[in-house]
Amino acid sequence: MTAELARYDAMCRAIDEAYQIDEVKDIRDKALALEVYSRQAKNIEAERRACEIRLRAERKAGELRRQEEKSRGGRPAKNPPDQAGKVSTNAERRAELGISKDQDERWQKLAAVPKEEFEAALAEPGVPTANSIIAKIAEKRSKPMDSAALWLWGRMKDFERNGILADDPDRVWAEMADHMRADMRRLVPRVCEWLNQLEASNAEQGNIGGREAARNSVRRV
Repeated sequence: MTAELARYDAMCRAIDEAYQIDEVKDIRDKALALEVYSRQAKNIEAERRACEIRLRAERKAGELRRQEEKSRGGRPAKNPPDQAGKVSTNAERRAELGISKDQDERWQKLAAVPKEEFEAALAEPGVPTANSIIAKIAEKRSKPMDSAALWLWGRMKDFERNGILADDPDRVWAEMADHMRADMRRLVPRVCEWLNQLEASNAEQGNIGGREAARNSVRRV
C-alpha cells in the first residue's frame, strides 16, 4: 500500500509539473489502462486511484489546451518549410494529439472547474467520472457554494496535503515566534470548541439520516 501511494503521489506531481499535452496524455493513457485492469481484477481501491489520476491528467490537458487556444489560434503545426507560418486548426491539433472533439471539449470543461471544487468531487464516495463532476459543478453553480464552507474544507485538506497531521506538534510549536504562540494560545481553544460543535452537528445529522432511513424502511414494509 505504501508503494502504491508513493506511485500515486509521484504521478500527481508529474501531472502538476507537466507543460506538454503529449506528456500529460501519456500519463492519462497509462492510468486508463491501470483503471481497466483494476476493474477487471475487482480491486476497487486501485481502480479509484487510477481513475483519479486519469481525471487529474485530463483536467491538466484541458488547461493546456485552453492556453493553446488563447494564443493566436493554437500552437504552430508540424508543417513543411513552405508552410512554416501556418497555424494548426483545432481539428488539426486534435489529430496531432490523437483525441476526439468530445474528449477535447470535456477536458476543457474539467479545466474550468475550480481546483477546490474538483478536489471535493474526487473525495466523494464512488468512482468519479468527468461527466459527473462537470454536471455536479454546473448544478452547484445554480446555487453558489457557501464561501465559509468551501474555505473551511480547503483548510482542513491543507492539514493533510501539507503533512501537518504527520508532523510533531512539539517541533512545530518550537519553530514559532513568541507572538505566534500567543495567538495560538488564544485561538486554539476557541477553534477546538467550534470544531467540536461541528462534529456534534455532523453526528446529529447522521442520526437524523439514520432515523429517516429507518422510517422509510417501516413504510415500505
